Amino acid sequence: MNRTVTFAAVIAAVIALATGRIACAQDVVAMPAVRKHVTQTLSAPAHVQAASGIVLAASTAGTVSGLRVLPGDPVRQGQLIARLTGETVLAETTRLTAEQQSAQARAASTLQAAAIEQQKLDEQLSTRDAVLRAQADGETARQQLAVARAARTSYESLLAITAPQSGIVTAVNAADGQVASAGQPLVTIAPLDGLYVVASFYGDNATRAAAGMEGTFRPEGRAPIRVTVRRTSPDATTPGQQDVWLKAADGRALPVGAIGTLSLTVTTEGLAVPASALVLDNGQWWVLVHDRSGEHRRLVVPGPCGDGWATIRQGLAPNERVVTQDAYLLFHRDFAKRYQQAD
Repeated sequence: MNRTVTFAAVIAAVIALATGRIACAQDVVAMPAVRKHVTQTLSAPAHVQAASGIVLAASTAGTVSGLRVLPGDPVRQGQLIARLTGETVLAETTRLTAEQQSAQARAASTLQAAAIEQQKLDEQLSTRDAVLRAQADGETARQQLAVARAARTSYESLLAITAPQSGIVTAVNAADGQVASAGQPLVTIAPLDGLYVVASFYGDNATRAAAGMEGTFRPEGRAPIRVTVRRTSPDATTPGQQDVWLKAADGRALPVGAIGTLSLTVTTEGLAVPASALVLDNGQWWVLVHDRSGEHRRLVVPGPCGDGWATIRQGLAPNERVVTQDAYLLFHRDFAKRYQQAD
């Protein structure tokens, strides 16, 4: 009786094992490789900077006066930023004023002399040549007066530092009361249309950003801003780095100096499989190709991934079926055959 029960149990175990193997073979989940649009989000640190700034420099030597702006302050076109004063300015202004007054006196004198000569000519007490000489002297004196006035006006215009166009102050290189030399930078202004969100991408992502793409810039402590890629450029100092320049999609002014995170939405079309089909082994990517004879390892070169899908650049043909469930387990199921126990 016991022998009969034992034999029946063995038969039942064998049947169960065989049934389990058949079930395992039938339970392999596979899907064909298909062409698909894969959407991926690229993220990178980003900051707001000006493509180029307008440097306001001291046009002449003097003491900086009335400088009150700070980085981040908005300025309007024509706004007075600072003045140049001090002993040097006073001395030069005094000299130019004296030259103008002297030229003005000469002009008045020559004008009176020409009038006297004309009167003498009318009374036949002078000659036509004398009148012409007096008139020529008067014309020369008037030209000298015009030059003196222009020199004083031009110098006075150099003393007022104004914003040539509306923008945002990005740098202040002087302090109120400081003595500045001619040509010394005082303030840098970024035009409102010259501010960009700038982010840097590397590797495969460096070539994926392109003009027209949209994304979101999330500056720290501020509301997110929708942005659009305007241009990309390789970094001159870092090989493999691509700088991406973006503008606010709605044309709003960007916060100067803000730092945050940029997220770009990128869509790629290509042959794709579920990301769960990929197996990383020994630094290489594999899939298990499933056909009538079973599963076979296939080395592949994956591309961008997103939304649970991975594009395949090399290694698969359209409609080839790959294992998408328990791929790691099936890939390593013969691990014991390849494993060598340490001595």
